[in-house]
Amino acid sequence: MKNILLEELSPFCPIQAFVEEYDDCVYFYLWDYPGEEYARIRSCWVRNYKKAPESLDLEAMESGKGPMLPRALCAHPEGAERLDPDHLSIVWFEECDAAALLYKEEILSVIPGWAGPSDDGRSFYPSYARDCIGESDLCFPLGTSETNALYERVESAKQFWQSWDANPWTHLQQQYLDAITRELGPIDNYYAIDGGHWPPKAMVKIVKEEITYVVTLGVSILPQPKVEQYTETPEQLRRFELAFACETEWLAKNEKQMLQYISGQTSLPWSSLTFFARGHTIPCLEIGQIHERFTSVLLAQPANAPAISFPDMGEDPVNLLWMIPITDEERQFAENHGSEALIQRSAGKDLLVFNGECKF
Repeated sequence: MKNILLEELSPFCPIQAFVEEYDDCVYFYLWDYPGEEYARIRSCWVRNYKKAPESLDLEAMESGKGPMLPRALCAHPEGAERLDPDHLSIVWFEECDAAALLYKEEILSVIPGWAGPSDDGRSFYPSYARDCIGESDLCFPLGTSETNALYERVESAKQFWQSWDANPWTHLQQQYLDAITRELGPIDNYYAIDGGHWPPKAMVKIVKEEITYVVTLGVSILPQPKVEQYTETPEQLRRFELAFACETEWLAKNEKQMLQYISGQTSLPWSSLTFFARGHTIPCLEIGQIHERFTSVLLAQPANAPAISFPDMGEDPVNLLWMIPITDEERQFAENHGSEALIQRSAGKDLLVFNGECKF
């Protein structure tokens, strides 16, 4: 028999956390995309309630039940006390795709964002449990704060969420606006794009005669998921804001579609558990409905693009990603040869200001 001791949704990702208790053990799970066809569950053994077996119970695993951790790997081989649900809590990492399970404010287990099978299926990365003393597919030892940086990550996350009790948005908002106006001048329009939900986000429009700029603010409050899996310097890529430049006359005719599109992309890394960086391309059906030959946008920092110096967020730099509409042929060229090669094809053309015409 199983019993759900605790369940909670991620603050911003399509992930459900839950703690499941069996007669003989407890597991902590993160369910990515709950209810969807491509859902996956990341798991971590928490503790045994009964005497640990000598080996892994494969039959239990095949039946879908979480098995007890084998005796040689268990800090409490004779079994540990049952957990009181009233003392359980979950701390979400700032990326919102990973979490720690706490009991009486002490960490019991951690499921990092990178836990589980790799995207290519060739590798498996563990979660971590305090009561584990040896490595297995069920979990790895959590160790101590001196040996495992995850303790620091959890503490940093706790402080981040507590900081929102005082709602720092007003202060942060002004910092963003100051950075934008220093580079682009006075703001003509301000749009809240968070739908009244956390985290707060906005978008501004700056009209400078023939050119109009659109820039987001607040997106970089949260670090992006998945970055740590692809670079050794994740702090350089974790945070971003989007920008778009076009002829003022063109935007006046297509403003609703473009502003809705830009707004929608600000949530995509968290809703799709991915990340944005310079050189990436993303689909753009909205602009394709206006000009059918454009199917995507390239995220880049063209040489002639304004370089807005946003303040660091969480000690990380904020990357400004300019959205450059490209055709399907250009997207395929970028995938085959790299985005830098695509930009070099421009041969001095103005890539930044979009007017509905091909530039590459």
